[in-house]
Amino acid sequence: MSKSNHVADEYTQRWVETLKDQDTQYVPEKYQLGILADYLRNEGYEYATEKRVFSYPIDILAIKDEETVAIEMKSKNVGRGVEQAHRDASLVDHAYLAVWDEQISDSLIESVEELPIGLISVGERAEIVVESGDNPQQLCEKENIIELVINDVRDDTAVQESK
Repeated sequence: MSKSNHVADEYTQRWVETLKDQDTQYVPEKYQLGILADYLRNEGYEYATEKRVFSYPIDILAIKDEETVAIEMKSKNVGRGVEQAHRDASLVDHAYLAVWDEQISDSLIESVEELPIGLISVGERAEIVVESGDNPQQLCEKENIIELVINDVRDDTAVQESK
């Protein structure tokens, strides 16, 4: 084993031990993004991050064929995340709240099930806990959401791969 692999393994082991020692470790929602991005790519979605629809900020906008999806990520203030996802439901076909695995509770599931939104649990991978309802009446034209995602300059994979 090379010295760098040994250092990486030692670091990983210490990190895991540190996490075990701390009951309430705050992990910002930006760390959910990579896990959710992998999930969306594997499911065949194109996505853009930190987009605005009207004046509303949305963490992730995704499209697949003609289906539009909004995802709000939360590490703290999950109640606010429920409100944001509910607001997003009027703008897209499907709206979700994404939270860390340990934040999933029966009361959160019940709250989400009463609304036209879904719930995603994020851990080592993302998993849909509650499916989003269909939102037939949208305040924003679907073409506008699709255009926001397609024209996202940060997702220009072809340019990135050519360098």
